[in-house]
Amino acid sequence: MDMKKMFLAAAAVLALTATVRAADTKIGTEGAAFMKIPTGSPRAQAMGNTGVSLVDGGEAMNINPAGIASAQMREFSFSYLSWIQEYSGQYISYVHPIGQSVIGVNLAYYDISGFDVRDSEGKPQYGADVKVRNGYASLTLAKGFFLEKFLVGVSAKEVLEDNYESEQKNLVFDMGAVLRLGRKLSLGWAGQNFSGKKHQVVKVQRLGGAYAFNPFLTLALEQKTYSDRKGKLGGGVEITLPEELLQVGRVAFRAGYTPADNYGKNMTDKTLDSLGLNDVSGWSFGVGIYSAQALGYGMGFDYTLAPYGALGKASQLALKFQF
Repeated sequence: MDMKKMFLAAAAVLALTATVRAADTKIGTEGAAFMKIPTGSPRAQAMGNTGVSLVDGGEAMNINPAGIASAQMREFSFSYLSWIQEYSGQYISYVHPIGQSVIGVNLAYYDISGFDVRDSEGKPQYGADVKVRNGYASLTLAKGFFLEKFLVGVSAKEVLEDNYESEQKNLVFDMGAVLRLGRKLSLGWAGQNFSGKKHQVVKVQRLGGAYAFNPFLTLALEQKTYSDRKGKLGGGVEITLPEELLQVGRVAFRAGYTPADNYGKNMTDKTLDSLGLNDVSGWSFGVGIYSAQALGYGMGFDYTLAPYGALGKASQLALKFQF
């Protein structure tokens, strides 16, 4: 297949997915809402939850499975997510190149502390034995074509939602593609949680692009569509000081925005108060550090902070090792 045919085929795929629209249903009618959280990718979270055309390695599996196709080394990553209202999650992943393909596995687990249990009349109940467990495990296969210009990936994922009164398990599937046009422009699409039982797992679709003006500045724009609410258009920016400049590693500063509801002003969080983010929502900020020279291995650290007004803040940190 020549380059012209490849571009036409990729464009057709992206055009087709762009026509898929979210069901206009009431917010919250779908289950497993935690699948919307960009767990495992502080980079995507910091850039306004936009990363379908950018993320690679282990962090890509929960954003766009095609992203692992560009992996040249084995990679292990771990991340910890502190979400709002005492909700938290852990994420681990492993990526392994095999010939011209790449295989990856990941596992995410969420729970909540201090769960407030109330009866039908709203009266507090004893909740020491109440457990809220959510999570998923997935197996991903991806492959790059035409010198890594066109990447495709698929995942099979088992989703668990155990919310006090009921437990549901669903086998769902993800798929995605990334098209790189030269060194500056990349386009991506991903569909997540297909084939799950109706209303039990929220479906997510992402369509976006990223443009690297130079090695220092990258902009991303992405439309996120959910099966339980209308789509949202968000964007982010990443400013990078390359490893060649610093000699010891590269440092990236990130910020992003996706429209969000007004959650009011926070009066208790000292961190948000000191940063002047008491009444901010929709914005996110982060930093990343990576070195290919640390102890002979590739090592990276990423951190993200996202304020949610009166609800508090969400934060996520991740460590990755390439070998």
